[in-house]
Amino acid sequence: MSNQILLQIAQYLDISPTDYKIAQERFNAVKNWLDDGAYKSGYLPDVYLQGSFRLGTVVRPYHNDKDGNFDIDQVCELTKYNELKSSEILKNDVGDRLKENSDYERMLDTEGKRCWTIEYATENNRPGFHIDILPALKSDEGTLHNIDITHKEDDIYSWSTSNPKGYYFWFKSKNAYSTSFIESQRSTIFNANKELYEIEEEVPKQLFRTSLQRAIQIMKRHRDVHFVNKDFKPISIIITTITTQVYTETNIIEIIDEFINYALSRNEFLIKNGYLNKDDILDYSDGKWLIPNPVDYARPESERENFADRWNLEPKLANSFFEWCQQLKRDINSFKKSGLSDSLNLKTKSFGTGERVDKILIKETEKVLENGVGIFSSNNRELLDLIHLGIEGKTEWEPIKELAESYYHKADEGVSKDVAKINYYQIARHRGKSFSEEAKNDIRDVLRRNRDTASFVLCCNLLLGSATQQMIRECMREFNFENILEWPILRLYNRPFILKNALEV
Repeated sequence: MSNQILLQIAQYLDISPTDYKIAQERFNAVKNWLDDGAYKSGYLPDVYLQGSFRLGTVVRPYHNDKDGNFDIDQVCELTKYNELKSSEILKNDVGDRLKENSDYERMLDTEGKRCWTIEYATENNRPGFHIDILPALKSDEGTLHNIDITHKEDDIYSWSTSNPKGYYFWFKSKNAYSTSFIESQRSTIFNANKELYEIEEEVPKQLFRTSLQRAIQIMKRHRDVHFVNKDFKPISIIITTITTQVYTETNIIEIIDEFINYALSRNEFLIKNGYLNKDDILDYSDGKWLIPNPVDYARPESERENFADRWNLEPKLANSFFEWCQQLKRDINSFKKSGLSDSLNLKTKSFGTGERVDKILIKETEKVLENGVGIFSSNNRELLDLIHLGIEGKTEWEPIKELAESYYHKADEGVSKDVAKINYYQIARHRGKSFSEEAKNDIRDVLRRNRDTASFVLCCNLLLGSATQQMIRECMREFNFENILEWPILRLYNRPFILKNALEV
């Protein structure tokens, strides 16, 4: 049932056959215009799609708390070029050609760092579009289909390389589907859109969607909503590349789980040990992140296209990626429990039937209390999940506080009582409340009683605002059976992790 609901959500977020046809007509019109142009940089243009439209992972963008316009990414590659190569001339070649068309000139946005953008207005209450045109030259270096692309920063033009066509062929090889799948998809789309197609064979394959593509669409939408009014949003190519390399399942929700578990296990191992064993998917070595373009596997590491290159300039990008993965895991688990699409926080119409996850967790917590209070976090998982929901503003704090008080009063004296006390105090911290001196001393007493236990040392110092990364590492070594980074109390540690061995911050 969960998989069927995710399929319905992805279909809702996907581009409709009608809008795809409009987008295709606009893409072809721009392509034909560019094909007929004369350029100082070269000739024989090859104009083709790249990105989510070509990969079949396009999803309605979400900006400023509302649905946005579809992005169409297009490459204008001059396959033959003149002897003198200039990134500035190439960039303006394509821009000038677009400006020769009065309609495109009117719709053209200001020059971007890499692309020229044509903005199409929304018509008849349908989604809007914009087309990003990337000027490029065929590259003499690197792997097959490599291109040289322009980049403008502070009015200075430079070259970089990319391989969108090669990436598409790689993705296609990983996303292969059977004849029966093609027939099923084509028949379903045709029967739902007979006003667009006269026969089934007219339905384009670009509208077919596998579970892999659906999983990527769901995750991209979750990312877009999560990062509303936030900086350091992960780029789509990273989500797509990792998911495609680690997936083995055919079920949407299991593919998402595989992505989450892979990413979080890499992060946990790195923070705990200070290094990663190389796997050519998501690596960290010599202080540098590397998510290589899989097309470049045969090239020297220094020459590979690195989708995580910006992570090495801004460490908050890596931290934001892993924090988002943790949020995705929490929301997926809430969805599994409730059966309601609203638990995923995708800002779509509601799908599924069931009870709100906070109400389910409250009932489960009350049942745990009836059966007795345990010591370890696995014994009060429902309460910890409720604390996460409270932090995220998805439920009221008072019922959680009352449950935490009940935990404390029912807990046996000793370690169990101290665990319950820490959970009670962390609720106050998450609510932004200051501790009295009496409360601080109470926490210090818990710390003194349990000073030889890494988890207590960490949690008490988190409450007091004095936790260090070394404390987190020590606790991770103590708790080998679960990922402590997923504890709600760790959300009080709001500093980025410094990825060096045994470094204390």
